[in-house]
Amino acid sequence: MKNVLVYPCGTEIALEFYRAMAYSTHYSIIGGVDSYDHGRFVFENVIEGLPFITDKSTKEDIMEFQHKIEPYDIDLIYPAMDGVIKKFSDYREYLKPILCICNKETNELTRSKGKTYLALEKYIHVPKTYENIESVKEEDFPVFVKPDVGQGAVGAKKINSKKELVNFFDGNDKKYVICEFLPGEEYTVDCLTNKSGKLIFSQARARKRIKDGISVNSISIDDTQLTTIAQTINSHVSFKGAWFFQVRKNNQGEYVLMEIASRIAGASSYTRAMGVNLPELTLEIFSGSDIDFVLPNDYTVEQDRALYNAYDSNISFSKVYMDYDDTVTCRGKLNDQIIQFIAKCKNHKIPVILLSRHDGDLNTELSNWGITGLFDKVVHMDRKKPKSDFISDKNSIFIDDSFGERKQVKEAVGIPTFEPSMVEFLINRRGF
Repeated sequence: MKNVLVYPCGTEIALEFYRAMAYSTHYSIIGGVDSYDHGRFVFENVIEGLPFITDKSTKEDIMEFQHKIEPYDIDLIYPAMDGVIKKFSDYREYLKPILCICNKETNELTRSKGKTYLALEKYIHVPKTYENIESVKEEDFPVFVKPDVGQGAVGAKKINSKKELVNFFDGNDKKYVICEFLPGEEYTVDCLTNKSGKLIFSQARARKRIKDGISVNSISIDDTQLTTIAQTINSHVSFKGAWFFQVRKNNQGEYVLMEIASRIAGASSYTRAMGVNLPELTLEIFSGSDIDFVLPNDYTVEQDRALYNAYDSNISFSKVYMDYDDTVTCRGKLNDQIIQFIAKCKNHKIPVILLSRHDGDLNTELSNWGITGLFDKVVHMDRKKPKSDFISDKNSIFIDDSFGERKQVKEAVGIPTFEPSMVEFLINRRGF
């Protein structure tokens, strides 16, 4: 099994990479972080205290990075931020693991929107750009300004007048691109190029809803024009592994390039839903596999994303007691979150004991659901006895939908108690 370091591990890119590879039997995914980071709550294994790599990092920073990861036998590194890709590319020779990035020329080009437009303006539609404030005429407004080097729409803004444009640049010494405003819908095209430089996959999706520069709702788009644009870009820029580009339509309804990134997109979980695992395929390509085709499934997908909860806690337990009716089952169905929790307990060798006053034959009930073997012990209780009588381990927890049952166990045994919705906390704890 190869060790893969994903750094920094708290970005949307890194989190998707982990989700895509968490159950791989060929690659062990390790997060890397410089300081406190959400990746610590997600990655099972994390290397902390790494140097903070930015566009301004030096050769010495990269050498220190290599020194810090040396004890972990890292085979491949996947940089999960554009600035890190560029800097690792600049000092590639100081990192011993295989870097899952394109060549230096490609990384320099894709890091700069100005360089990207200049390189591709002869082959595809790119935005009309303005050399300076003075070159923007009144009839050109609105225009759009964005950092030449940046990502996630940070620092980008629609400008509606000359006065607003002058005020925007007043005292602002950062390099920006001033370009035409593109009013149409925005699209992302996820792509994969094999080790021979052949584009073997492209899938377009409309970015229907965007929050803080991140696509939170995407739907399938089947347009041969976007496939042609992907092929054109791939023929003029040297890619390897997964990459993506974004376009918007102009007033004439033409697709106009916005940017290219030589990495997976944070929302490329979309492609996994289509049956194509871009992180895994990228690792295979950089490991030397000669991949010539992929097998996307033939259906449409709408993806919607939102915040989710992760937790850290000092809670510890060596045994779980839980109710059956309205806990393991709810409204005539299995509670899939409870089933997931039981599976996690089994992985950590934590016994799960069922305590139930179920009316009827409990064993037949469990057999009908196909979950008899999930429990280490099944206790079909007399209704007159309290559940606390069957809880012998003080280092345990109790799960039951009934407040009265939880209250009785809490007072009698003094252990933590949970109703079914709280199992989310137990499942999503760091390290569990």
